[in-house]
Amino acid sequence: MKNTVIGLITMMLLIVISLIYSTITFAQSHQTSTLLQQQQQQQQQQQQNSFCKLTKSDMLGPFYKENAPFKQRLGEGIEGERLIITGKVMDMRCQPLKGAILDIWQANSTGEYDNKGFTLRGKVKTNNDGIYIIDTIIPKEYGQGDITRPGHIHLKVGVPNQPTLTTQLYFEGDPYLTDREDKSLVMNTTETNETKKAKFDFVIENYKEYNR
Repeated sequence: MKNTVIGLITMMLLIVISLIYSTITFAQSHQTSTLLQQQQQQQQQQQQNSFCKLTKSDMLGPFYKENAPFKQRLGEGIEGERLIITGKVMDMRCQPLKGAILDIWQANSTGEYDNKGFTLRGKVKTNNDGIYIIDTIIPKEYGQGDITRPGHIHLKVGVPNQPTLTTQLYFEGDPYLTDREDKSLVMNTTETNETKKAKFDFVIENYKEYNR
């Protein structure tokens, strides 16, 4: 009889311990799940509240030409030092923009523009991650009136039915840079296998998300 009672008490203790353990485990699991959800919500909120500064605009200049074709390489077959620029096009919330179009035109390695055809003129489009690639050559400086303009690349950047950014990109170390060129538009270049490389991210106006 005594052994039976002891056995029953032991069994009841084991059941109680098992229930307590299960309750604690469930509570910890629920707490962890709630914490993860809160962290995800905070990250989403931070992402929504984040703000990227708009890229500075610059003058259009007299050499823009409409209807430039899409090109994989603007500088293909053109004499000059090869230059590859990569980066992202983003909106003011720092979100990448798929299908943004970059309309590009520039001078050649002797400082001249092609105003008859579309040499060193062309368009590229961002991929699903908002990434673009411009494959061209280093433009040379040229005289304009009483000044010498540093080497630069003209761009119009935008998405359909939204404001278009008109700007220019310059090169760090160009001796003809002055206070007229905004420092935020000056790119640093590196060299690999006789190819200059630069990176630049554009932030443009896009109000589609705000209208939803």
